[in-house]
Amino acid sequence: MRKLAALIAALSLLACAGAAAGAGGAPPQIPKIPGTWSHAEINVTIKKQQHTLIVDRGKITEITTTQLTLHRQDGTTVPIPLTAQTIVTLDNKPATISSLRRRMTATTLLVDGGAAVRVRATSI
Repeated sequence: MRKLAALIAALSLLACAGAAAGAGGAPPQIPKIPGTWSHAEINVTIKKQQHTLIVDRGKITEITTTQLTLHRQDGTTVPIPLTAQTIVTLDNKPATISSLRRRMTATTLLVDGGAAVRVRATSI
């Protein structure tokens, strides 16, 4: 229970930091979530407005410049919209959407159900 409380506190701080940056600021980092998981959502209040952070993890099964599809460990498949503003890292180094490939493991962060603001991938 303490780990969950700490995780919620950390996610809240990340969301606040991203919102505090304002328009043009960097989005929050993808939180490090302990244990085995494939999907997490957290609702946070920032400046009296509700926001939902959505984190998904899985294998990339399809990739285009505007969307990637993840096959989660729980067996579900989810489309993740992408934009030119999506920040991509591959093996902890800055990358582009065109660097992503099928079968890579990826973690994505969406805010309020929009397109991914971050994608963190590891090579095959």
